[in-house]
Amino acid sequence: MAPAGYQIILAMGGLFLLLGAIFILWNKREKKSYYDSILLTRRDIKESLTGEPERPWLHAWQIGGRISLILGIVLLIIGGILWLAVP
Repeated sequence: MAPAGYQIILAMGGLFLLLGAIFILWNKREKKSYYDSILLTRRDIKESLTGEPERPWLHAWQIGGRISLILGIVLLIIGGILWLAVP
């Protein structure tokens, strides 16, 4: 594989790391805005304070972010190994 191929793998790893961080931050913002917006309109304050029952769709960004972070780290490791080991 040409050195340009290694650079593409490294760039994809960096992109996935960036997307993972963005997704995790987006998840925190979505959770905060969801629970803060329903605080005044909900009669049951316990749900607003404890976050129960769990809302699975609020965890989607967090799960996607973790997967992107793992994928990005793996791609960076593979790209770095190939960059250094293969002439």
